Amino acid sequence: MFTKIPFRVDYPLEIFHPTNRINFGDNEERANLFQRNIYHYLFDKQRNNILERKNETFSNLNEMVLDYMGVNYPTLEVLSTSIFGSSLFLENPGDYDFLAITNGDICFLDEFILNLNGEDIQTGISIKGVDNYLRGFKNPQNIKNNPLEQVIDRTTISLFKRHLPIYGKDFLKNSQQFLKNAYAQVSDLIYNSYNLFYLENDKGIKEDKRIRKMLNRCYEATSYMGAIDPSIEVDRIRKEIYSAITNKITLKQSQAVFDEFTDLYEEKVSKTELGE
Repeated sequence: MFTKIPFRVDYPLEIFHPTNRINFGDNEERANLFQRNIYHYLFDKQRNNILERKNETFSNLNEMVLDYMGVNYPTLEVLSTSIFGSSLFLENPGDYDFLAITNGDICFLDEFILNLNGEDIQTGISIKGVDNYLRGFKNPQNIKNNPLEQVIDRTTISLFKRHLPIYGKDFLKNSQQFLKNAYAQVSDLIYNSYNLFYLENDKGIKEDKRIRKMLNRCYEATSYMGAIDPSIEVDRIRKEIYSAITNKITLKQSQAVFDEFTDLYEEKVSKTELGE
């Protein structure tokens, strides 16, 4: 099995910048938001032009998400909305994932279809109350195996780089927390990918969707590895994973890519003292 690295987030932790608010329509500000995102480069020095090319799609979908929130959750104050996931690096991602941070401590996912310019777009909103991020979602009785805690921890320390904010308050950089937990992010994504590949065969997930989800998580994981340990090996596997995603390889081929990536992960972790 793989080396498990726990998150070590120093709660309480502020996540919002005290004054900055997002103006996604401003060209210069939007360019800065793209540049700080983990998907600014696809691999090597190849710049990700999908971000700018799809900025109107992101903005229009976000307006519809805000309208949806107002109609379906009128008692919630939306403090921030951001987009994350494969729609930031794939031309045709299959779905679009948004995070809406609200007041309170709620924590749930809503999925629906939005129609943009005559096209039905599968959309998901992860709706999380800001209190979860400020104090952390802790269950003392099951602290190492609580999936919701893992979601909050991994999101809290990577908001500034992982999420593309479109509306509301901007995120704090929190560089120290991000770097300290970068390999915990990788570890969490590997376990998530492993569960998708090996443990969900009987849960009705179609093969192509399971492949895509697994490889997307591995691709994200290489972003965190590259952030703290840029190397030829990380660039090479990142390019290989991206090629596997865009060329729609088979389940068996994706297993080989996954195994190759986890071998590199174990090699890197063996040189640290992070594992449990």
